[in-house]
Amino acid sequence: MVDFQKEDDVFFPIIIYMDYINAEYNNFLKNNFNNINPRDFTYLVNIFYHPNSSQRELADLLMVSEANVGQIVKRLEKNNLIYRVFDENNKSCRIINLTDEGKSAVFTLLGIAYKWEAKFFENYSLEDKKRFISMISDYYKKSILDNL
Repeated sequence: MVDFQKEDDVFFPIIIYMDYINAEYNNFLKNNFNNINPRDFTYLVNIFYHPNSSQRELADLLMVSEANVGQIVKRLEKNNLIYRVFDENNKSCRIINLTDEGKSAVFTLLGIAYKWEAKFFENYSLEDKKRFISMISDYYKKSILDNL
């Protein structure tokens, strides 16, 4: 574990901090939700924000293979969190949306995420919060665009 008391943490790779945050997040989901794992949450939130998406569109959005989307979508459908219907304009394509149970799960998880973020930022100014979000967004975009 990182020694957060050290003054030279600026030399510690950012990816390690991200890994620790993800590990805590994974443990939280595992301990609080029986049928939702971290990857499922990513899919559910993206389906929530991008309704009526096809598997191909979801694969592009999440930067994964269509086969990967197929596996996870199948499990989410089995757990009654999403449903798929055939696209009226292309019968070989299926459109994905959240069920009421899936929407409820997303609202619960987003509520928890927003509460965590509020606690995280409680000692920071709005300007600091905006700067942090801008920096982490830039970090993400550079990692994607530059294939870091």
